[in-house]
Amino acid sequence: MMVETQYGDAPLDNHFFEKNIKSLKACVSPSQDLPGTLSEKISVLTASSGQPTFRFENTLLHSSYDPGKEARGFAEKLQPGARVCLYGFGLGYHLDAVLDKIGPDGYLLVIELNPELLTAALTLRDQTQIFSDRRFHLIYGSDEAEVSCEISQEMERITGDHADQLEVLFHAPSFKCIPPTFPSLTNALEVLLLERRFPAIFGNLEKTNYSLNREIVTNAQGINVLKNSEKGKPGILVSAGPSLDLVLPTLHRLQKEYLIACVDTAFPILAKNNIQPDYVFSLDPQIDSAGHFADYPAGKTKLIFLPTTNHNVLKIFSGDRYVVYKEGHNLSKDNESALKEKGTTQAGGSVACLGLDMLIHFGCDPIFLTGQDCAFSGNRYYASQSQFNNQLQGKVARGTALEKLHQEKTREKKQLVVQSTQGNSLLTDQVMYSYLRTLEHIIRANPGTRVFNLYSHGAEIEQAPVLGSINEIKHFVPVNP
Repeated sequence: MMVETQYGDAPLDNHFFEKNIKSLKACVSPSQDLPGTLSEKISVLTASSGQPTFRFENTLLHSSYDPGKEARGFAEKLQPGARVCLYGFGLGYHLDAVLDKIGPDGYLLVIELNPELLTAALTLRDQTQIFSDRRFHLIYGSDEAEVSCEISQEMERITGDHADQLEVLFHAPSFKCIPPTFPSLTNALEVLLLERRFPAIFGNLEKTNYSLNREIVTNAQGINVLKNSEKGKPGILVSAGPSLDLVLPTLHRLQKEYLIACVDTAFPILAKNNIQPDYVFSLDPQIDSAGHFADYPAGKTKLIFLPTTNHNVLKIFSGDRYVVYKEGHNLSKDNESALKEKGTTQAGGSVACLGLDMLIHFGCDPIFLTGQDCAFSGNRYYASQSQFNNQLQGKVARGTALEKLHQEKTREKKQLVVQSTQGNSLLTDQVMYSYLRTLEHIIRANPGTRVFNLYSHGAEIEQAPVLGSINEIKHFVPVNP
């Protein structure tokens, strides 16, 4: 039977708090003092197992039946030696379980942004064993910039030469209780959580494609044979964002002097405008990606694909194909020899991120991004000639305004505001924000390659200066009239 007690602003007469806070201060440099009373938002419960748990407002932090058993399930997939970054302290049950699973060579970094939850943890359970563990570090505080900086420093420190052992975990109830005073950090954590969900959502589909593509992958050349194959040649990466409409009428002028590559969603757009790209990239495991190739011959275009790319794409595409493995992907871990032979990429999620990484791999310099909005430019999701837009046109014929359909698409995921190339604020969503940050990471990691954002009205991309028209790239390579 579960017993509930409303503490409100009751004094902390529990002996755990003083003992815990003393132990905590010995191993952490706290950036704020924790409150001396339990919050009125907290209701303390006794689970059926006899262990304490609690509710913060309407969120139950641990099982009302057996928090210890729940915690062991939380940590069950961890391997010895894992370096774990975990959001959410809770009452520490899952921390005990994580430390047990990762063994003496592992490490646990915990982030907790809600001081009311942390006070409850120090009040209701003895945490001194966790706090004294050399494998444990806690980050908390009230200043978003300071906390973000500490997280960045600690992540670099604990990964080091162990990046392949990093595990990012979220204690879901704690994550629901982040205070509103951490908007940027909350979004960054949400994006990280979103990226972690991708394998969970598409895991079975990726596994199926991996199996069906096995023979093609085995026989295909890898991207290693293309290393520096276009060294010093300027490259253009074409994506299907709304800004592609601005540059598309004059893009054909660049075909001779520039290597032109595109993401799969842009391939039919270029084909319809008599532009034959040198390379096209595809990584989506879903069947929809095959539609980008169904009605358009490969010609001279070469395909770069992942082993988990939808198998129908490889059935349809008749041109040369090169495989690239995603570094750290679960399906590739048992095939180290193939990864070494054929080549890997760290870029994932967005096919544009893969494309940029590959153009750098080819040795292209400079690289011009076009149609890479990473935002809802003009309140639209894709370029006007995209398949997505064509599908919406069919709905318009049935009486629904095209603009309204685009707006509905923009509201499917959580929105946030970014700086646009025009200097004003612009709406994007968390998925595109994640892609934007990955593009910026790739650019920062390759300072020897110049990257420019060509004729974009989308999000500003750090270290990718904006060029206002195709005429501006004459400074790099002359363009035929």
